[in-house]
Order: sequence, then C-alpha cells, then structure tokens
Amino acid sequence: MTKFMFAVSLAVALMAGSVSLSAQKQQQIFVSLTTADGKPVEGLQAGDVSITEDDVNCKLVKVEAIDWPTKVQVLVDNGKSNTAPINPLRDGLKALFESMPEGTEMSLYVTAGTPRAVVKPTTDKQKLIDGIALIAPDGGAGMFFDALSEAAERVAKDKVPGFPVILMVGSDLGQVRVLDQPYLKLQQTIIDKGITTHVTVTTGSGGTTSGQAQTEIGLTVTKLSGGRYEGISAASRLSTLLPEIGKKIAASAVKQRHQYRITYERPDKPSVQPRIGATVKKEGIVEMSLRGNLP
Repeated sequence: MTKFMFAVSLAVALMAGSVSLSAQKQQQIFVSLTTADGKPVEGLQAGDVSITEDDVNCKLVKVEAIDWPTKVQVLVDNGKSNTAPINPLRDGLKALFESMPEGTEMSLYVTAGTPRAVVKPTTDKQKLIDGIALIAPDGGAGMFFDALSEAAERVAKDKVPGFPVILMVGSDLGQVRVLDQPYLKLQQTIIDKGITTHVTVTTGSGGTTSGQAQTEIGLTVTKLSGGRYEGISAASRLSTLLPEIGKKIAASAVKQRHQYRITYERPDKPSVQPRIGATVKKEGIVEMSLRGNLP
C-alpha cells in the first residue's frame, strides 16, 4: 500500500489582481489514480482518501467516480497568414481530428472576418474532416480575441459536464484592442470552467505592432490553463504542429475520463489562498486538480 501526498497552491494570478478560492462551506477537487502504465485504478472509496486544507483535516462528504467527455473547440484564423499555402493547415487539422479518442466532442470555427461555425459540436470525426474543405482563404483579419471570448462563453453556457478545450490557430494579422473588463472576464471564465487553452500564432504577417497583442493574450491564456503556446513563422509548420497538439489533447482526454470527484467540508475559517493536500491509500500514480483538466 502506497500513500501519496499531493499539495497545490490555489492562488492564480491575473493581469490586474488575483483570484482565490471563495469562502463556500464545501469544496470539490478531482483526483486521478492510475497504474504505472496509465490504466485507471478502480474502486476508490471514501475510506481510501483524506483531505487537508492548510494542514487542517477535513470531513469528506462524498467520493464519486466520473467519466466526463472532453469537448474541443478548434478556432482557425483563415486569413492569409495560415492559408498561403492552405494545404499544411488542412493536413494538420485532418491529423489532429484523426488523433482524438472516439467519443470526443469536437467543433470547428473560422475567425477571419466574423467568427462562425464550420462544423458544430459532433463526435463524428468524418463530419469534421469533411468540414476542413469548407475552410476558404479570407482577405480579412482573424478576430483573435473575439473568437476566444465567444468560445469561452459557449463553455460557460454548456450545462452538460465535460472537460473543455479551446485550440486557437491564430496569426498576428490585424490590430487587437481589448478593454480590461472583457479580458479579465475571459481569464476568469478559463479559470472557473477549467478550460485548457492552446494557442498557435503565425507571425510575420506584415503588421507593425499588431502581433504583440495576439502573442500576449496567447501566452496569458495558455499559462493560466496549462495549455501550449507556439509562435511560428510560416503556415507550413501547421502540418506537423497541429498533430503534436492533437496528441497532447488526446492523452489528456484519456486520462481525464477516469477521475474521482471528491467533495469535502472546508475549515471553519478558510484562508483566502489555501493549500489542499490529498492522501490516497491505494497504490498508483496520483494527480489532483481543482477542475479535473489534467495536462
């Protein structure tokens, strides 16, 4: 029998301050327990788990096995930066969709001009692959921030449990002006809903200072969510980069499908930025998170 202690700080920095765990009486955490070769360990019971918050032993309310799907939104800037030539983008998207585990919900959007759906949420890989051909080059600039914000809002409105992922295939073409309030709202939604966000930015589009905003936003949202940021200098890189990100998303999707949601009672006077510890009295590799969105 192996005991494993995992502690994590819950302070999450934002651009204009920080967020912290609110003063609710109960708190939920997610625990993944797997064997060395990645297989889920079944049958975790309340007696196998103990939780501390700031070194105070907490009363467990319940331990639930969950099997939630991963839901992936792919946002594609179909302006000239990513579509000249267009074949690397199409090849990369095809390989990305093919790499997803069966049952993964995916959707495809374009962002140049006005963000709009190409393929609405579906678990049908072939429908997504067929939709790639509908992505046509657009002379307008990709609506980088607007598309990210709209994707986050779709997650916020979704009432069906899942692990949300946003992949932005962006570029530095076009000016981005973002007010503080919408920017903070985007970041807060990413944190609250556990949205893993990956961003690619194709640079060198001929803009002057435009790309700085896309890069800064991309770095911020990926850092907040544990996602990947990648700046590239040519669209040709998309044929190999998108499958790489796809494999990362797929590996997380498999791991996230088999977790335990643990609800416990918080201490009487919880701190603003507590540390949570979990001891699991079963053999295996333990990972813990607040939202279940494991890397």
